[in-house]
Amino acid sequence: MTLPVHIISLASATHRRAYQTAQAQRLGFEPQWSDAVSLHDISDAFFHQHAFQWQRALKRTEVACFMSHLQLWQNIAQSDGPAVVLEDDVVLGGNWLADVQLLATHPQADFICLETWGKKTLGNADTLGHLTLRRLVLNSAGAAAYVLWPSGARHLLARYERCGVALADAFINQTQGWRIWQLVPANVVQMSVAPDFGLPPMDHSESMIAREQHASAIAPSLAVRWHMKERRLLGELDKAWRQLSTVLICKRTHVPFINHEHR
Repeated sequence: MTLPVHIISLASATHRRAYQTAQAQRLGFEPQWSDAVSLHDISDAFFHQHAFQWQRALKRTEVACFMSHLQLWQNIAQSDGPAVVLEDDVVLGGNWLADVQLLATHPQADFICLETWGKKTLGNADTLGHLTLRRLVLNSAGAAAYVLWPSGARHLLARYERCGVALADAFINQTQGWRIWQLVPANVVQMSVAPDFGLPPMDHSESMIAREQHASAIAPSLAVRWHMKERRLLGELDKAWRQLSTVLICKRTHVPFINHEHR
């Protein structure tokens, strides 16, 4: 099986594309470039339609990021097998290609997270060959690196139809009713947190989302602001319930990163 590796990247991000091209050549795979949705692709009308569907007002860059992932979910949902989705600011460690090819054979997965932010996850451990996985009850990783099955993509699309746009990582982490796993140790980190895992600071590590410091839209009414606060409250209650209801059967642990130079 040839496992597709999609890399979301702006066509104008030439430095990042060069880095990912070199990284792919070193690791032995051919990336499939997925042009990211840019700010110029997001009309004012579209932005204001979707900016208030999450727990706070979204930035225009956050809406664009979500739509970049959404277009890949739509493609994967119609495919015959799993695919890897990467953002263009990732550092790949470990025996990366062999590991993701093994992960793609998992018989009971809709989604496997490959990255870590150093935050804790909640779940139970299992193994696949020489790899350790954690079946997740609660996760707080980003959306920069994951293996997604068509079943998982359809699950995400169904939630999008119900709930609309959100932060891509929060949208994934708060999705329920599917088979989601975390690779432990992770074999991907984002450039912005690479120094936290013993890697040197990297050029071009700041994201466009980080550059846009404030949401660029104001909620049009008190009712809209109330619905965002209500979603926030329900989201926090859901996380608290998941932690309390599984405290005796699940383990909450940090996810380390394994660098390819130290495997």
